[in-house]
Amino acid sequence: MTDLRSLRADVAARCRELAGHGVALAGAGNVSVRSDDHVLITRAGMRFETAEPGDVTVVDLGGDVIDGARPSSETGLHLGIYRRSAATAVVHTHGRSSVAVGLVCDEIPLVHYNLLRLGGRIPTIPYLLFGSDALAEAVGDAVGRGHGTVLMRNHGAVSSARSLAEAVEHACLTEWVCDVYLAARTLGTPAVLTDEDLEAVADQSRRLSYGR
Repeated sequence: MTDLRSLRADVAARCRELAGHGVALAGAGNVSVRSDDHVLITRAGMRFETAEPGDVTVVDLGGDVIDGARPSSETGLHLGIYRRSAATAVVHTHGRSSVAVGLVCDEIPLVHYNLLRLGGRIPTIPYLLFGSDALAEAVGDAVGRGHGTVLMRNHGAVSSARSLAEAVEHACLTEWVCDVYLAARTLGTPAVLTDEDLEAVADQSRRLSYGR
């Protein structure tokens, strides 16, 4: 099993990184990583900008605390994703732009081909109470259907990936795409891509080994 101490330090460092991007204000949001039968998740009430390894709690896949303080109220949300997908890291943020887009769009419009890195279409889950089993189930089901990133109406965004670095990158990229969409809306009606456009981009990326 990967050393839990180093994982705790990594989670804390990634939290501080996210705070620097402005997507986790006033203690809003949480981060986790899975290691075998353990999940390391930020504690309840933690501030991203001052996160330290001691702010990361170890729980089992049932949510029982193995070591550390009381875990985030959204622990069930993270566990629901791990139960339904191959993800090993989850980042939940309350970025201004992703929250705004989730208020009005049933999915993020296809305004940029980089959405492919997030799985293509990103749906918005209808509003459900934070920390509830219903929210955990709805988000987990969406991720299980192949949506690695989802928006939650009146709430925030969730990005899942195969590594913590990738999940953080996806969280920041989601916020960037939402920024672009909102900026374009102030100028007029944004042009959007089609599914066929995204398929062509995927084919081109494979031919050119784009991003590798």
